[in-house]
Amino acid sequence: MAEYFRADPTYAAELLAEVRRDGNPNELAILLRQMDEAFGSDCKRSGSPVRQL
Repeated sequence: MAEYFRADPTYAAELLAEVRRDGNPNELAILLRQMDEAFGSDCKRSGSPVRQL
């Protein structure tokens, strides 16, 4: 999954927005772990599409 997120960060950002909107904390925790594996500290930078959400 991490490779897929790295290949398409816009999809990763959209998926994060959807999971946050649905409010399932278990699903959110899993997704955040996957995104951390994909982007590491990159997702914490302000320029990242994931960070903008």
